[in-house]
Amino acid sequence: MKGRENTVTGKTVNFRGINDYSLRQLFKGIIRIYGEQHWWPAESPLQVIEGAILTQNTSWKNVERALINLKGLSSRDLLKMSPGDLQSLIRPAGFFKNKEKSLRSLLSYFDGTLESGSIPLNLRDELLELRGVGKETADSIALYAFNSLTFPVDSYTIRFLNRFFGANLTMNDYEHLRSLFMRCFQKSELMEIHGLIDEHSKRICRKVPDCSSCQLRTDCMYFNG
Repeated sequence: MKGRENTVTGKTVNFRGINDYSLRQLFKGIIRIYGEQHWWPAESPLQVIEGAILTQNTSWKNVERALINLKGLSSRDLLKMSPGDLQSLIRPAGFFKNKEKSLRSLLSYFDGTLESGSIPLNLRDELLELRGVGKETADSIALYAFNSLTFPVDSYTIRFLNRFFGANLTMNDYEHLRSLFMRCFQKSELMEIHGLIDEHSKRICRKVPDCSSCQLRTDCMYFNG
């Protein structure tokens, strides 16, 4: 795939080697290393929604602590709580005042539909209109809670693709990358590759990468550059 001009920044974006074939080869390689991740780690659509809000600007370990506090509570139980009581439950995830408002907004939107499993029409567009819901959060909820065909692009995805393919992507390229992954993979594969990239980025391809331990380094532009 050749470079193209980003309509937001005006710069030419380099997608060096990122195409359907190379992404599928990457998927085969990374799943051989880590196996299936069965991501998202949730038992219900409600837990996906909770996690998608709580994971913003914090580590998943902190999210897990907050999710333990929410376990066993239905969406209507949470909506009946006072802001202070709900904030105390999600405090371990940080930014608890803002996240309480965002979570309450989402739960109000889904009130009465989570248990039925019905998918609202224009789900992604409607989610993006809610407080505290950006593209990554909306796509995470749509894919993992409602099995909709979409792909959440996060900072791990950008960093890993830039290093592996020698690209210069930013979050301004979100929609292009989302479309590329959606074209290349089926829904079940999209769920897996998102989790696999995140796992690899947490273990190996960190801010300071551990290239010596990376089993993908033979094909990595960053390592071989």
